[in-house]
Amino acid sequence: MWHRLLRPRRVGRAIYRALSAFGMLHTGPHPEAEPLAGPAPGHPERLCADVPLTPLERRLVRELGVG
Repeated sequence: MWHRLLRPRRVGRAIYRALSAFGMLHTGPHPEAEPLAGPAPGHPERLCADVPLTPLERRLVRELGVG
């Protein structure tokens, strides 16, 4: 029964992914990884160009010096 639960490939893969994630905390992402470019198209956090900013959003942009 235990040999079915502890399959070597599955355990090895889980250990590899855990160690990779731990290593990224110290070294950064893999060199082959694509750089992040913001939210994907259609994502709810992406701003619409045809919708003006609210007064609160304009104030935040002014305070943060963005855009």
